[in-house]
Amino acid sequence: MQRIPSLRYSWALLAILQIGVLVLVLSAPATAQTSAAQASSQTSELNQNIKEVYFPFDIYNRAIDPAALDADAAWLKQHPDAHFWIQAYTDIRGDIVYNLVLSYRRAQWIKKSLVGRGVNESQIGFVTGWGKLYQVCGQKDEECFQKNRRGDMIAPELLM
Repeated sequence: MQRIPSLRYSWALLAILQIGVLVLVLSAPATAQTSAAQASSQTSELNQNIKEVYFPFDIYNRAIDPAALDADAAWLKQHPDAHFWIQAYTDIRGDIVYNLVLSYRRAQWIKKSLVGRGVNESQIGFVTGWGKLYQVCGQKDEECFQKNRRGDMIAPELLM
């Protein structure tokens, strides 16, 4: 008889697959050619007008302030040439693999919410979750935890 592999390590495999895809995307050469000044202008405009989306503890499908997501969608619809990546994060509590999956689900939920609000899906280049990596606050109190439970939209040029 043939054994069916256990789903015991499915979360770990998902995390490894996500990291592999990220490495491939970051190592691929950019196909769009824009001038450095134009890209810099679009990047600063995106950073000034797009707000972070914050999440309650252990939840991926509800924003604390839905109005921020509405405002982001409105600005992105008015600027169809603005291309961006979505990244999401968790606070430091919990298992690393669980937090990677939770942050990935948050990023996917942001994408789904923006597209549902009329943002063109072709503007979104990459969607990922970083788990508890890249914390913006290092204290161990609820205020700091809340700052780290976020999703943001950034210009791809900032990561290259």
